[in-house]
Amino acid sequence: MFAITGAFGQTGSALCEALHAANQKIRLLVRRDDAQADDWRARGAEIVVVDITDTVSLANALTGVEGAYLMNPPAYMHSDLFAQAHTIQESLIDAANKAAVPHIVALSSVGAQQAQGTGNILTTWDYEQQLGHLNSRLTILRAANFMENWAWSLTPVLEKGVLPSMFLPLEKAIPMVSVTDIGKAVAMSLMSPPERNQIVELHGPQDYSPVHAALAFSELLGKEIAAVEAAESTWPDVFRGSGFPPATVQAFCDMFHGFNDNTIVFEENHTTARGTTDLKTALGNLLNRSHGKH
Repeated sequence: MFAITGAFGQTGSALCEALHAANQKIRLLVRRDDAQADDWRARGAEIVVVDITDTVSLANALTGVEGAYLMNPPAYMHSDLFAQAHTIQESLIDAANKAAVPHIVALSSVGAQQAQGTGNILTTWDYEQQLGHLNSRLTILRAANFMENWAWSLTPVLEKGVLPSMFLPLEKAIPMVSVTDIGKAVAMSLMSPPERNQIVELHGPQDYSPVHAALAFSELLGKEIAAVEAAESTWPDVFRGSGFPPATVQAFCDMFHGFNDNTIVFEENHTTARGTTDLKTALGNLLNRSHGKH
């Protein structure tokens, strides 16, 4: 039995599918018992509704499992996303220790080794520092930038034929990975725990640039999609337009600066793994899901 936090999020959902496909028993730790929970219950999963800031209840939910996936759901709408992340991560680790979980897979990020200059990725730096208090065997999975984050640009892609990008210059390729491959990597680690603590740096099959993303959209949609620079002066308004509070707006701006000035990179002195899902496939899945909503 494996426990999964954030079970209905991007990576958690991918992990649920990967473990279910491998005929593993899974316990989904969720915020609410809804139709999605009912669907997974019908597929044989155990559903536990828990507030991950309630350490005692979370420890009970983690008791008796062989391993657990502990990820911190982003708190972008919180007035202080860093303080909120610290609180949740502390709860996750304390609960895992109380439950004596044998093996933990913790989701981290490219650039998590950096203590500054990475924007919201600093939450994963903090997480890795706190994981030093964990008593379990530990796998830290540092994932590349999610391919699925291009979903933020679907509206201008579909309506205007342009792909605005804060990753600059447009021709610069950076590590990207699909959440499908993150789920598979976590599942593999849970089913085959390492003999000692490890950090795994997870890439996609190759690095991709905004130009690559625009070309993939062009091929998928059958029309030309042009990658265009989003001027730095416009960045804050873009994030404010999503309703984010000031600390989150600044964190996102800092993150894109970190990618662009090469602060956010892999250390390259840990285990390297590569997913198999290419960018075109990931973006095709995004478009399919988008069409399903309309």
